Amino acid sequence: MYELELIIAISAVFVIWYFVGSYSNRRLLSLVWKSALEQMEEYTPTITRREYGGSAFVAVADKPNDPFKRIEIAFTCLPREILINHLVSIAMGRKDLLTISADFLREPKRELGSRNFPDLIESVLKMRINNKRPNLKLIFSADQVLRGSIKRALDAIKVACSSGLC
Repeated sequence: MYELELIIAISAVFVIWYFVGSYSNRRLLSLVWKSALEQMEEYTPTITRREYGGSAFVAVADKPNDPFKRIEIAFTCLPREILINHLVSIAMGRKDLLTISADFLREPKRELGSRNFPDLIESVLKMRINNKRPNLKLIFSADQVLRGSIKRALDAIKVACSSGLC
């Protein structure tokens, strides 16, 4: 008899968690989008966004400013809607990630990584500049985006480009 109540209780927890997780992802998606827009306004007048459910979006800069020819942004949230998947993701050390892929107007003269920008070590999870497309790849956690790291990274890259990188 107690097994039935246990199954109903566990099912209720999963159903309630689905709505809590879905709300959390939509809220985070909105916060990250607003923050990314504010930080990118110096580099592009408009950005076109396409949402994928409540857990991801892809955005493309319509007319990026110098030194960029193309900028694409992708953001994915952890799978908070499904409790077990969320717990496994946390246990594996996964994070909500925003990726910026961009091409410069002129090809970079050399390859660089995050170690070449020591002041950005805390602001960027991963950074790569090379001659292959995309020329620039930046990866941020959602926390870094909300702290203004996109603007810091793009400003540093713009300075490097004006100093002869590209």
